[in-house]
Amino acid sequence: MQNQNIIKTTKLVVIFIAAVICSYLPGQQTRANIEQDQPRKQLELVGINAPFETRAGVDDGAAFAVNFIGSTHGGLEPCG
Repeated sequence: MQNQNIIKTTKLVVIFIAAVICSYLPGQQTRANIEQDQPRKQLELVGINAPFETRAGVDDGAAFAVNFIGSTHGGLEPCG
């Protein structure tokens, strides 16, 4: 029983020390981090009288759009 407690305590200490060491290691920048570091284009407020291309942007080739409105719980009243 005493040996099991010593082994468990030793495992916990080793895991804690490994976690501390890993937190101080220098990390490599991933592609997502590099893209986030780059400056982004600031949002522009466009009036309603502006042309559609200016308001909506360039056509990205999407064939359809999904419009999700309403409660996710739904109701059976309209079904009869």
